[in-house]
Amino acid sequence: MSDIHDPQATRAALHAADADQADAVLSTLAFCTPAAADLAELIKARGTSVAGVTNAGDKGRCREVLRRAGIASLGFAVVTTEADALRAAATIGYPVIVKPALGIAKSVTSVAWCADDIRAHFATAQATLDGLAEGITARLDERYIVEEFAIGTLYSVEVAADGRHTVPLVAVRRKVSVNNPVIELGCTVPSGLSAHDEADLGAYAADVCRALGLNLGIFHVEVMHTATGFRLIEANPRITGGALPDTINTVADLDVFAILVDLFADRPMPLRPLRLSGAASHSFLAAARPARLPEHLSPDWFTRFEAVVHSGWAHVGPGDMVQQMKGNFDSFGMIRTIAAAPALAETACAEVKVAIESLIGIPLLADQTQSVPVRVDQLGPRSGR
Repeated sequence: MSDIHDPQATRAALHAADADQADAVLSTLAFCTPAAADLAELIKARGTSVAGVTNAGDKGRCREVLRRAGIASLGFAVVTTEADALRAAATIGYPVIVKPALGIAKSVTSVAWCADDIRAHFATAQATLDGLAEGITARLDERYIVEEFAIGTLYSVEVAADGRHTVPLVAVRRKVSVNNPVIELGCTVPSGLSAHDEADLGAYAADVCRALGLNLGIFHVEVMHTATGFRLIEANPRITGGALPDTINTVADLDVFAILVDLFADRPMPLRPLRLSGAASHSFLAAARPARLPEHLSPDWFTRFEAVVHSGWAHVGPGDMVQQMKGNFDSFGMIRTIAAAPALAETACAEVKVAIESLIGIPLLADQTQSVPVRVDQLGPRSGR
């Protein structure tokens, strides 16, 4: 294909491969979801609606759709200049989140506590963009969204839709960095919410998907439980990525990827939430600052932890340099634990993480489930442990 984002080029490649007939087009990757929807529409195959993918992928448009639908949301404004951002932040009230309207993976995203933070964001934005991989920046434009900082506990819901039904399959509790609540460091399933609150969370996430036009697939909806109710953080027009699908599948009665394939193959989908046999929790291993692993570290240092976790990985060894985690792609390992209840799984995961930190001698980003407005310069070196 000359350009994977050009549906005509993809159709030409299919024709050249004598594979013109396709039942469905889907992608589990944020980068490719728009292209999959465009191609499905072009060749008249089953796929997520282009309008739904566009509405969800454009953070400003998403907020506007929710506003028109009467769905509770956060204060926001779409801006293109520093001056516009300063005016928007003054209207919304500090602190605010500043992020690209079409961004993914928390790239070029800042928490602004005052006007100087807004200025700093725009002063460094281009240099930050220049340092990102091409795939992350390919679809970005000049727009940013300035958004109310939501305080509370972060959850995500996997919502399935087959064009007739919209069903929340499972809700999980997210772990965020103590130092920067924009950075997500893991998840725990089940959510730990009461049955009533989890039902309300699922209904809210399903309403968001219906309003956006997300009609076919499994969609990853992140929601903050604030003092005034559930508020959308972002809706992703594809299934969750990273370690979370396997964490869900560890304790669920149905495989989320199998459900996804069934949806696009026009087979029946479950009309109920997944049944869970226990709890699972995973945490990413991420450096709090740039550091180098000790030269004397054993090359198989992670092996000792494999006996005490359900699963996990680490791709660093003796003498390797690790960078400070600033986005979703900066972790160097992951651990997953299982237990009878979510709190037990989280505790077990945290204990292993502390042991890893002690062994490798590198400070890891501490995680918590509450997203609270605490400035980095107000935190001690071990805060949140």
